[in-house]
Amino acid sequence: MHKSQVVGALMILVGAAVLILLSSFVVSVIVTLLELLAVLAGIVLILGGIMMLLFGRRRWRRGPWGWDAPATA
Repeated sequence: MHKSQVVGALMILVGAAVLILLSSFVVSVIVTLLELLAVLAGIVLILGGIMMLLFGRRRWRRGPWGWDAPATA
């Protein structure tokens, strides 16, 4: 075996060992990010619900909706 092949095999082994040792850390980071996304989605839903209750549906409509909307030219 050439020296570069030995170094390459060592790099693969060290990289695999690092990934195995840090796998719980990586998983915890991913879970934390997913939890943050869930919290943000919950906040947006709650705020949207409050706005709908306070202002009603008419406040959000800016124009006619549906198939029979008049064309503007």
